[in-house]
Order: sequence, then C-alpha cells, then structure tokens
Amino acid sequence: MYGFTVSMTATPGKPDWKGFCDKLKTGGAVAAVSVALVMTPFSAAAISGGGKDYASKDWSGADFSKGSFVGKDFSGAIARGTNFRGADLRGARFFKADLREADFTGSDLRTASLEGASLKDAIFVDAVMESAYLSDSILEAGDLHDIDASDALMPEFVTSKLCKRSDVSGTNAKTKVDTRESLMCD
Repeated sequence: MYGFTVSMTATPGKPDWKGFCDKLKTGGAVAAVSVALVMTPFSAAAISGGGKDYASKDWSGADFSKGSFVGKDFSGAIARGTNFRGADLRGARFFKADLREADFTGSDLRTASLEGASLKDAIFVDAVMESAYLSDSILEAGDLHDIDASDALMPEFVTSKLCKRSDVSGTNAKTKVDTRESLMCD
C-alpha cells in the first residue's frame, strides 16, 4: 500500500527494530497507527468473544427473544421474567444468575452453564440443552416439556429427580430427541 515491506527479522530470532522504525518514518502516520493496532494486545474478553456484556446487571423483563448471544456472560445477572424465547444462547454463562420466571422456550442452550442459577418457575419448553452444565436448581424450573438434555452435565441425583417429573416428556421439535431418552430415564 505504501510501497515498502517491513521485515521484522534481520537475522533469525532477532528483530530489526532500527530498520523497522526507519521504514515506519517513511510510511507515514497511517502505517504507524496500523502497526500499533496490530501489535497492541487485546483484552481477554475480546479474544474469548464472551466478555461481560450482560453480567451482574438487571435485565428483568427484557426481551432477548430470537437474539444471538453465543458465548455471552450473564453471570450474576438479574433476569427475572426475561424473554429468551428462541434465542441462540450456545455456550452462554448464567452462573449464579437470577432467572426466576424467565422464558427459554425454543432456545438453544447447548453447552450453556446454568450452574447455581435461580431457575424457579423458569420455562424451558422445547429448549435444546445438549451438553449444558446444570445444578440442582433445574429442579425448580416451571416447565421442561420437550427439552433435549442429551449429554447435559448435572449431579446424578438431579437426573433421578427430573425423571420423576410429569413434565419431563415429549420430543424436542428441533432435534427430534425424546426428552426422557435424552436424560436416560428408565
């Protein structure tokens, strides 16, 4: 673009900083800014794609329906009665979030972490929860019809109690997996 190439190594393993700086002076300010941006380390949040965009904030009653929140962090968030219907929440983190009465109908929660979250009366109808991380708080969920919880990680006693619930039934519309089979109920 500016008619020069920058070689960072004059000899293998040793940067040629003097030559680099000389060429930078002739390339102008735009090249300097470009190099500075390329060489500036990004924060861990930017690299992971997760970030703390939604963590520790009050989202009660908000409408996140049909949105894409892949890998987002909702840890410690207060999201009572929040609408997550049809949202893409793959890999999202809800650690110790207050999700009472939240609606996750038809949402994609594959590999999401719901450990320690308050799930009292939360709705998970037709949610895909494959390989999700769950704790005993899932037992307080309001409705679990048609979920796919294949390979979900949770304490064994939780699985046993879920299998005794009458709403743990049906077939997930997206994956076509039977709810009871996904939990390996007898």
